Amino acid sequence: MLRWYDVGCLMLKDPRHGVELTTFSQATPVPTECVCAAQDATPSDYPLRWSGLAMTVGQAIQIRAPQVDVTNWYSHVVGISRSEILSTAARALAGLYRTRLVPYDSIL
Repeated sequence: MLRWYDVGCLMLKDPRHGVELTTFSQATPVPTECVCAAQDATPSDYPLRWSGLAMTVGQAIQIRAPQVDVTNWYSHVVGISRSEILSTAARALAGLYRTRLVPYDSIL
């Protein structure tokens, strides 16, 4: 069975403190029929086919559900907005950064 997930990657680089951090958002499942629609809409000679498709997930979902906002399909699929998903990941990144700047050892 074909399963695709949308995952956001957040990166923070602070050269002054020598900090580079990366975190990811929750994995949001993409409906199989939308992946198939995006694959069907992507020509075989699409130059970036090795890394993606010619249609976004939002555009593929909008084919079946025209009322869905292409930039916030997350709310339609999982009931949580994209901004909420990214906000959670950003808070985790901020926590990692704080810990890196002020290690637990010095707090305890």
